[in-house]
Amino acid sequence: MALVYRVVRQKYADRPLDVMGTWLNGGRWNPPGVGILYTAEHPALALVEILVHMPQVPYSELPTYRLFTLEIPDQNQRVLTAEELPAYWSENTYGRSQTILRDWLAKPDVLALGVPSSVMPDGINYLLHPTHPTYSSIRVVEEKALVIDRRIWHE
Repeated sequence: MALVYRVVRQKYADRPLDVMGTWLNGGRWNPPGVGILYTAEHPALALVEILVHMPQVPYSELPTYRLFTLEIPDQNQRVLTAEELPAYWSENTYGRSQTILRDWLAKPDVLALGVPSSVMPDGINYLLHPTHPTYSSIRVVEEKALVIDRRIWHE
């Protein structure tokens, strides 16, 4: 088994494996209408992936978050390197990058697909596909408050 990490807003903490947000809005790797679960190889990377989308939010107005540690089966994962992806994969507009994983999104051959982080390219984010037969085997092994140190935030 492998561990991955997910940061979830407190108001959604009762459903840490829910993909409704990405189904509605899409993300870097999936278009709207296709829900996947975004996770990271390390808690710090999971935090960075959330905070990069809130640069103008004052520290005092940051939402409350929970950090989930998830256990996934080792045999159901594959990692793609930046060299295996088109040069545009890390663009800040998601239109083109949402089609790169079209085949996996339509028919996932593995539960967890590792992709480089655009925020920290040496880090790996794991995309978990809810229609893969082993999705139901994901276990939440820990949940705790995510404390964001004021020193990493500017106001």
